[in-house]
Amino acid sequence: MKVEVIRSGGVAGIPRRGRVEFRVRGPREPADTEWASLYRAARSERRRLPDTPAAQPAPRVRDAFCWTLRFGRERFEVPDATLQGALRELAEKVLAEGR
Repeated sequence: MKVEVIRSGGVAGIPRRGRVEFRVRGPREPADTEWASLYRAARSERRRLPDTPAAQPAPRVRDAFCWTLRFGRERFEVPDATLQGALRELAEKVLAEGR
């Protein structure tokens, strides 16, 4: 699985990017369990978010971060105030450890 994260906004407006690839499961190779379990938890939380940024419950705040996440082919944006739990943990881990 490929996960990409872009965090934009903030006072300086400088975007940060990160990308990781890992195995969720496979017949010949074991899953990368730490990434795979965090990804599964984040996917579960993603399903609970509205599909459009306009439907997000938290309004965009001036100078706040906006997160753009891509799980495979799925791309979505989340305001910083809405990003929480495993979804935030995965996004921050990708920025910290990804390339």
